Amino acid sequence: MVNCVFTQIAEGFQCHNCGAIKRKATRRNCGLKKGLGDTVARITKAVGVKPCSPCQKRRAKLNAATATPAYKNARLIPTAELVDAARDLAAMLPPDVDAICGIPRSGMIPASVIAAYLHLPLYTLKKGSVTSVGHGRRIIPAEPVNVAFVDDTTMNGYTLNKLEGFKGLKCSVFTNPHSKRKPDLYVKELEPPHLLEWNLFNSGFVKTMAFDFDGVMCHDQPARSWKAETARPRYLPRKSPVTIITARLEADRAATLDWCKRYGVDVESLIMFQGTDAERLEPQTVTKYKAEALAASGKDWFVESSSQQAAEIAEFSGAWVICTEDFRVY
Repeated sequence: MVNCVFTQIAEGFQCHNCGAIKRKATRRNCGLKKGLGDTVARITKAVGVKPCSPCQKRRAKLNAATATPAYKNARLIPTAELVDAARDLAAMLPPDVDAICGIPRSGMIPASVIAAYLHLPLYTLKKGSVTSVGHGRRIIPAEPVNVAFVDDTTMNGYTLNKLEGFKGLKCSVFTNPHSKRKPDLYVKELEPPHLLEWNLFNSGFVKTMAFDFDGVMCHDQPARSWKAETARPRYLPRKSPVTIITARLEADRAATLDWCKRYGVDVESLIMFQGTDAERLEPQTVTKYKAEALAASGKDWFVESSSQQAAEIAEFSGAWVICTEDFRVY
């Protein structure tokens, strides 16, 4: 889920994403909107008007023309970008830093990169203490004096508040430009929502998401080799039970569930294509099926592996669709 990001205005505090105005800037779930098209769709739905295909096309066009900051800036941040930016953060640290402490868990990725590049001992926070994660024979660590605490992102500054009692530089690779509190050092500002490849699939978003299977949870395979070969895992959501909407046929249900069980993925709902191989090849058949299944599931987000299908599913359903092929949000 996404938390509102508030900016103070004359009337109180307004969410940067959904436009909600509150008297206090309290932490709350954000009613994300893509644009004016979503506003119109919600009003017509409230009065009982069922959207048709031309309605959805107009909604998509209106959203594109009046995009909210959240929709305009939303994208899936690749892990490679985090690693590249971590190298930039390493170059920003002062020379007297003698240890790197990663903030579990995502902060351990950039922290380990920085520690390796600067040849410094690596630590983590464990039960409120700075704890060594071990070291190779190339480093003989002394008691750290000037520690740099490293996290992947700063969204609202809650982690920074927890670090109040620790002496040292507070650093993040990315930071929300609207956060009241920012780290001592950061590489770049990142507009919310923060959709991060390395933690999206085991984050609070999962409860509001449905997932494509091939190309997302596992790497793509030839269509009829699902039973003969074991697919290689790609993104494994293991924190919460998941809803899967796949173009695999009903005949492949047992093999699909067996794969999920083998890799520790708890399946809440497995929705499969109720048709034939030939029907599945017809233009837009699969995307319309996925869009209808997504709407029926009540989920707000869908993760799709194909950019073409992602764009069509977003248009047909009005949902937010994250694409793992081009890292765009449709």
